[in-house]
Amino acid sequence: MSAENIKMFICNHEQQQPENNVNIYFSRRMSAKYVTHMPMVSDEVQKGITSTVLPYVKEQLNQNAIVEYNPVGVVDGEIESMESINVSLVQEFLNSITPENIYKEMNTLKIDKIGFYCVEIVLDNQKLFLFRQFQKLTKLRKGYMTRIVRDELTAMDTDFLGIDETTDIILFENEIFLLNHISLERIFEYKDEFLKKTNEALGEILNKNVIANIEQFAEDCCRDVRITKRFTNIMTKGRLPLFFDNYDKVPEIVEELGLDIEFDRDGKLVYKEKSQLFHIINLLSDSYFKSLLANRPGIAKMEEEIHR
Repeated sequence: MSAENIKMFICNHEQQQPENNVNIYFSRRMSAKYVTHMPMVSDEVQKGITSTVLPYVKEQLNQNAIVEYNPVGVVDGEIESMESINVSLVQEFLNSITPENIYKEMNTLKIDKIGFYCVEIVLDNQKLFLFRQFQKLTKLRKGYMTRIVRDELTAMDTDFLGIDETTDIILFENEIFLLNHISLERIFEYKDEFLKKTNEALGEILNKNVIANIEQFAEDCCRDVRITKRFTNIMTKGRLPLFFDNYDKVPEIVEELGLDIEFDRDGKLVYKEKSQLFHIINLLSDSYFKSLLANRPGIAKMEEEIHR
């Protein structure tokens, strides 16, 4: 599946102009599950929503390159993609919108608790899901938000459910596209996956017995989301075996770069404090390099700069 399939879906939708094919869901995470409400939406509002969100999605897909998801980050001009099976909470959300689980009584909807909304567009037996972190619109601090009803100017004194053109995450078939990198963590709580991958990596490091004071190292790693993201990238790309297989070169690298790292009598890397975390993670991910012209040592800001 590629972004071209989504653009084709949008093109077909624009040509067919179908009616009553849009649902909107307001969802929040509660007690380890999604609680999702689905209000009734008139055909007029459905068309207004699609005419607002679909041009933005098409524009983003046309203007940006599609790249593999990188937990560490993404550069401008790129949209990350990954298989939805790798994000466990995607299926949990889909379960929350089934007929037996969806909430249709709007009196139970707590606007201030909404985490995100999702626009579902159905066409030719295909479903396009567009996710957006929820932005609650409240009353003005001073003055009034008003509207005209039957020739009369009336005040709007309740909270507002705003739906704008921006989409953070696209789900189509079995693939996710991230138009906003951080939204994966905020909508689908992907930080849990970072911690899971980090613990897998720490388990392998423990088995290889290459770091002294591994308990403190593990604790400090799990408390720093930047480190857990780096570990997730390392595990996804299968980099740890490279470190273990070339561990004999590590002392030389440490000395050449002047890193604040020592080794004990058994040759194990000695972890003492948090300031060493990024030095060690850079070693584990093979992020240090030498320039071709001057043979100058350095570090890649993102691993993809030296691993394409």
